[in-house]
Amino acid sequence: MKLLENEILKLRALELEDIDMFSFWENDSVYWKQGNTIAPYSRYALKQYIIAAKSDIYETKELKLVIVRICDNQPIGIVDLFDIDHYHSRLEFGILIYPKYQKNGYSIQTIEIVSKYVLDFLHIHQMYCRVSESNEASCLMLEESGFVRTCVLKDWLRTESGFENAVMYQLIAHNYVD
Repeated sequence: MKLLENEILKLRALELEDIDMFSFWENDSVYWKQGNTIAPYSRYALKQYIIAAKSDIYETKELKLVIVRICDNQPIGIVDLFDIDHYHSRLEFGILIYPKYQKNGYSIQTIEIVSKYVLDFLHIHQMYCRVSESNEASCLMLEESGFVRTCVLKDWLRTESGFENAVMYQLIAHNYVD
């Protein structure tokens, strides 16, 4: 089995042909509350990002990978590895499966592929993820993938109705079972 794939999915670098999908992910305000985005990106800016993207994560400290279904070569989502800290050997990650492809087990499979790449190949000590405490589907997905809920970040995320807690999940290399 190749490094960035299993029998059903493969992960690959962003390409210019992904601009519509990339624009959807970055510009759909539904997802902004999970991160730090507060304004949309232009297609031009996103194209420039793709063109300038380098695969050297030691330089860029981030890597975006497109999730592709092998049977029909259909992009179904994206993984973002970011805030890569080589000194402390950790990184944060986010995953988005497009709505029409959700509830098929793709997110858990993607996390398995990414975990193997990050922990076994890159030898990063830990992966972590912050999610809204009310996002039960993501919390369950992370727990099913071996992540441990390690803390609650009080009033971490601003919402229309005030502030909401986020929870931190971690997967540490010595607890990871391939």
